[in-house]
Amino acid sequence: MPQTMTIPVQIREKVGKEAARKVRQRGRIPGIVYGPGRTPVPIELDPRPIVHLLEQGAAENTLLELRTDDNQRWLCLLKDYQLDPVRDTLLHADFYAVRADVALTLRVPIRLIGEPPALKAGAVLQFLVRELEVECLPKDIPEVIQVDISSLELGDFVQVRDLKLPPGVRAVEDPDAIIVTLTAAEEYVEEAATPALAETPEPEVIRRGKTEEEEE
Repeated sequence: MPQTMTIPVQIREKVGKEAARKVRQRGRIPGIVYGPGRTPVPIELDPRPIVHLLEQGAAENTLLELRTDDNQRWLCLLKDYQLDPVRDTLLHADFYAVRADVALTLRVPIRLIGEPPALKAGAVLQFLVRELEVECLPKDIPEVIQVDISSLELGDFVQVRDLKLPPGVRAVEDPDAIIVTLTAAEEYVEEAATPALAETPEPEVIRRGKTEEEEE
């Protein structure tokens, strides 16, 4: 089961811009807890645990237990957040309440491990799908999906169907989707050049569009 972070929160009695401003003046941030069949609950909390998760890149799929002083609890995922466009400080957080017995659909990062010997000989590794959409219970949410590429040879590729997923986790993606492929350098250059040739007329279309707008 993934580690659950417990975060103390308080229920907000007042909502609105002025109330939110006063919350931030105290060094805290406003938030909201919502989910299927639940009445949204306005809360306030210390932003530091959320900022830490964001800095670690682990915020999206970390289970959070929000807990009030009177022991109200919500098992949640951080669904959304708002940053100050100038100071880049956290302003607001949305939490999606989940049920331990109901499966979720979410995206999990893919991490490549190992190094194919062909890379040292000039081969090109193309990492095409960097996140995998999966379905699982909250207790089974994986931090990452690891893909061992150390045995790949030229022309090899890894599809979704080839992934070894943790118990209780099911891929929602197309099983034929290619995650990573290993090709010769010259093949990669040829593939990259083909779309460029097809796009040659495109600048003319863009210029025509701009000219029409200027005439209007």
